Amino acid sequence: MTATPRDPATPAEPRSLVVGAIAAQVIGGLITQMSPFVISGLMHGLSLSDRDAGFVGSVEFATLAAAAIAIAPVLPRFSSRRIGLTALVLAWLAGAASIFSASWLSFAILRGVAGVGEGALYAVSLYVVASRCSNPDRIYGYFQVVWALGSVALFSIGSELTAAFEYRGILALIASVTLALAPLLLFLPDASASIADGAAPDAGQVSPLLGVMTLAVIVLYLSVSAAVYTFSAPLGERAGLDTKAVGYTLTVGSMFGLAGAGAAAAINVRWGRAIPISGFCVAFSLVALVLCLSHNSTAYVIALVASVVIFYFSIPYLFGLAAALDRSGRWAAAAGSGYLLGFAAGPLLGAAVIGAAGYASLAAVCVSITATVWGLAMVVNRRLSRNARTTLPVIATA
Repeated sequence: MTATPRDPATPAEPRSLVVGAIAAQVIGGLITQMSPFVISGLMHGLSLSDRDAGFVGSVEFATLAAAAIAIAPVLPRFSSRRIGLTALVLAWLAGAASIFSASWLSFAILRGVAGVGEGALYAVSLYVVASRCSNPDRIYGYFQVVWALGSVALFSIGSELTAAFEYRGILALIASVTLALAPLLLFLPDASASIADGAAPDAGQVSPLLGVMTLAVIVLYLSVSAAVYTFSAPLGERAGLDTKAVGYTLTVGSMFGLAGAGAAAAINVRWGRAIPISGFCVAFSLVALVLCLSHNSTAYVIALVASVVIFYFSIPYLFGLAAALDRSGRWAAAAGSGYLLGFAAGPLLGAAVIGAAGYASLAAVCVSITATVWGLAMVVNRRLSRNARTTLPVIATA
């Protein structure tokens, strides 16, 4: 007789629950996904510099992160559906009002209020999956598949609206998509159970230090990703491309990004997390170097498309790392705040580094921080693997 580890089970949760979680994820994350167009629209519509536009954009990202981390500990006590619908109303009303802002101050205030609702929705999407699904990594992979498919249309339309109506055009698109997806939030669970039937138990007690390290991994990785992503339009201009051309490049990137998201969902944790995490850290470092150092339009297009593929591939593993800490869903919800905090810090990081020392320094910063991300992730993954080996159930086979 030999003992073999049991493979992760296929999620047994209702498909409707996954649909509701995906809707909450998309509504909560739309502003981060469309941030290059928002930054570009602010620069042209309100005559802001790179640094000022990055600062204004970071206000909403900061409130997104703050709301997500504030609500994470209490999510198991309340109905996910009620929290989601309340957050939706707040986000949509403030977001719609910001379309009519005529100054950067009123814009920042309204988008900050919208960020509170968006952050709550983002946290709910991750919490529901971690607490009620038996294979969170795979569902997070599905999230990225949806992002890749949806972004094909969003980037194409967003670039046209931003070019024609500046920030008002892209914000109108975000408000419209939010309203269209709103009914799907009714699929979120209405019960306030912290762990649903069929969810896998905790993999063992882990040190809070591992949770902090995991959040640091997510914050740091998203910071450098967002620093490059939110300034992709100015980077494109350096390579001789206008905003429309950057939008079309991002559209193509989303088409190819589907392969990255699909690969993450298919590969899952079949070979563990160490190999895929190492792979996307190296790949992102190379892409950042090309985007920040090259002035060649062809190299820019290839690197930007590659960055989208890498991003869609990497996120499921980062969220999966957080979900593996505990299956109550609290760390996964907090991971949403780490993601959003990274997006909030990204424009500030990019603006500060570019303003002080140019794009070459941004490349150096991105590579250095990514190396730190890899080191921390390997430590967390090794500790989690060690804990799993001591608690993993086995199946007896002949």
